[in-house]
Amino acid sequence: MFLVQKRLFCLLSCNKPTIHLSSYQLCSLFSFSTAEDHSSNHRSKFMLVEPLPSCELSSKEAAKMAEGCICEKKLPSSSPSIEFFKQSGWSDAQVMKLTKRSPKLLHANVETALKPRMRSLQDMGFSDTEIVELVSLCPHVLLLLDIKPRINFWRSLLGSNERLLKACKRNKFLLGYSLARTIEPNISLLREHGISDERIMHMVTTLPRSFGRIDKLKEVIKYIEELGVPRDSGVYMCALHVVMGMNKSSFDSTSATLMSFGCSQPDIIAAFRKCPNVWALSNKTICDKMTFLMKEAGFELTYIISRPMILTYSLEKRLRPRYEVLNFLKQNKLLDEGHSLPSVVPLSEEKFIKKYLFRLKEKFTSLYDSYLAAVQGKPHVT
Repeated sequence: MFLVQKRLFCLLSCNKPTIHLSSYQLCSLFSFSTAEDHSSNHRSKFMLVEPLPSCELSSKEAAKMAEGCICEKKLPSSSPSIEFFKQSGWSDAQVMKLTKRSPKLLHANVETALKPRMRSLQDMGFSDTEIVELVSLCPHVLLLLDIKPRINFWRSLLGSNERLLKACKRNKFLLGYSLARTIEPNISLLREHGISDERIMHMVTTLPRSFGRIDKLKEVIKYIEELGVPRDSGVYMCALHVVMGMNKSSFDSTSATLMSFGCSQPDIIAAFRKCPNVWALSNKTICDKMTFLMKEAGFELTYIISRPMILTYSLEKRLRPRYEVLNFLKQNKLLDEGHSLPSVVPLSEEKFIKKYLFRLKEKFTSLYDSYLAAVQGKPHVT
């Protein structure tokens, strides 16, 4: 990379707004020579680069190209595997993407590997479109010896090809995990802890990475139970998802942020049991919302801890705009007593507009428009 920067610097040092590069100059930026390169036994692992026409680049564009190393690579037309995919109906773009993600497929034997495994996918009921999607997501399925039992296992658990593809989109290594060493022990562990197959199926689809490490799953389940989240509660799976997606230091950091506003350890545990999603927020987001709720909106800490869901609402699109509307209505005596932000925040947008915002539409159009702009995430222009 240093050599790229050095060569590029020589081109850019002329301070010209536009640089004209020939195909040789552009591609030579990325050609390197080492002792190994000159060895008589050395075989190049790089594909040939098609000659490029002269191109006109600004200095910024040239730097961007150098940094990203974006010389396009040409697929070798003589590769039997490339021809196989094309004959199977794959477009050039799809084949390019596939071989870029899994270069090993370029050297896979068509007769003993690719054809039999593609035929297996067809025999298992995958449509041509689904095969393209599945192989594009998980190219290694064509390199696995036990492709059939793996796919049958997951499809049996998830219930359909569609759900399997959805899970593979979220975790492209899902089909690569060993069933005996990793997946089956994980599922057995979840079942032992009273988690139904329906919940496990949901977990596989929404958080399939959790099935990659049984030690991590054991640790998370133990930690959640130590926090007192019941297995049959509605937030158990939510807690599992949140904690699986973070390490202990991140969890403790979020807890420390809440404690800086006066929360005690029991408060933290109580809040987590009710709304684990708070721990999925960044510390800055939590700080901003806690500061607004306590210092501007006048919320008591005890109220926030008892209803931590309020911290999951957007500050700029819900909490602050509704607070300002409510304040304005009260100051202008357009609202009866008993209406408070806690009772207003959970309302759907449609109900809030119908019950509160309509009062501003005719006489206070500026505030009305300002609210709508905030909800849509747009700056309000008066």
